[in-house]
Amino acid sequence: MSQPRRIAVQLSNDLYRLLTPRLKRRGVTIETEIEYRVGPYFVLAVNITTIDWRRLIRATYNDVNIRKAKWKEDNRQDAADEQEEASKCFLRRWMKSFQHLVSMSKFMSKFDVLAQFLAWLYHFHWTIYLPICLVSYYTVLGPIIRSFIITGVTDEIFFYVEEKGMEMEIEVRRAANQAAFMLSALREIRADGRELKKKRQETESEEKGSILGPLLGPAFKADKGPAIMPPGFVVPDNLEFVGLELDLPVGLRRLRWAVLSAESQFIIDALYKTEAKYEDINVGEWSKHKENIGNQDLPDSVEPEDFVGAERGGTYVMPKSAFVSAMLATETQYILAYNDYCFCLKKKSLTPTAPFGSTFVAWTQYLFINTGNDSSRVYCSVEAEFPNGPPLVSRQIKSGMRAGTGELFVLFGATITKYADEYPLSR
Repeated sequence: MSQPRRIAVQLSNDLYRLLTPRLKRRGVTIETEIEYRVGPYFVLAVNITTIDWRRLIRATYNDVNIRKAKWKEDNRQDAADEQEEASKCFLRRWMKSFQHLVSMSKFMSKFDVLAQFLAWLYHFHWTIYLPICLVSYYTVLGPIIRSFIITGVTDEIFFYVEEKGMEMEIEVRRAANQAAFMLSALREIRADGRELKKKRQETESEEKGSILGPLLGPAFKADKGPAIMPPGFVVPDNLEFVGLELDLPVGLRRLRWAVLSAESQFIIDALYKTEAKYEDINVGEWSKHKENIGNQDLPDSVEPEDFVGAERGGTYVMPKSAFVSAMLATETQYILAYNDYCFCLKKKSLTPTAPFGSTFVAWTQYLFINTGNDSSRVYCSVEAEFPNGPPLVSRQIKSGMRAGTGELFVLFGATITKYADEYPLSR
């Protein structure tokens, strides 16, 4: 059994085993069954049978308080504010909570708003909030509440999965759409499997016909020498999660031209269009020194350090996968370091049409180090930013971000290696 399939079997069995007791602690009883399991994907059917609203509201209230406490700690909230809040009367506390819910709702996901609402109800007697919950559940809010209940326990399961050193992406779908969704998903899965097999065969056979030309650009004689760190230079830190660390058979100056120069088409044609299958790619100009960035020979009036702080924007459409539709990404690139020993490119990506896309910003960073003798090392890292605080599904967002960028990082390293031996006939 292949590694992805073996991991999927283990995760689906663990999720099937853990979901029922996790939800029972929150006052929810369910019926569940594994309906499909194909390759690295699986579909778990869940039917909510009964809800103990008092236990669910108490558990949600505790979750919201824990998240607020963590948010305050992360943002170094003053302890005096908490003391002042604790001294306020009960009526003022829940009134302020409700006002905060209304004012912040436009910045939060629907699950965040629902969690805040249930936590607010905790301050009332059950005879007051129970009719509200029942009417909401059996009318327009039923689908959202059911999705919220299932999603609310996934953080605990993600902890369990990460402790085992594995990754998982999860999506909750309504039963009404289940049959159509699974049929579409299975078609996509099989198509992805055929495409993956085709790519693997092409890679193994190393077909030169798939190379578009010498897109990495010319080799520079200076790359054959030793790597020397400039005095006082500090290498930028990686972001939170390093998705790829790889030695490359390409000199730093050549890579710098391929990645940063306005004349280079390597990223657009070789990586984005050919390997990653992006569409409608548009890349803007650098905010300064656009004609010199990436070049080895610079005018006397320009120093490499002048390029630090330059930025440029761009957009592209990422292809759809089995569970995510094609989406537009807006990207801004920043040069953090630039010399003959190191250059660093940091990118900010926004995908508002992705699930919960309005709640997070994806930061990726490519750090290149000169190792001498026509070689270099690259560190590719990623980090999630939640401008308005982490939503309930922040762990799932981070996991999906690591998985998605990890695929692109691997493609990036493989594409550079693939084009390493292709040189233009003349400079």
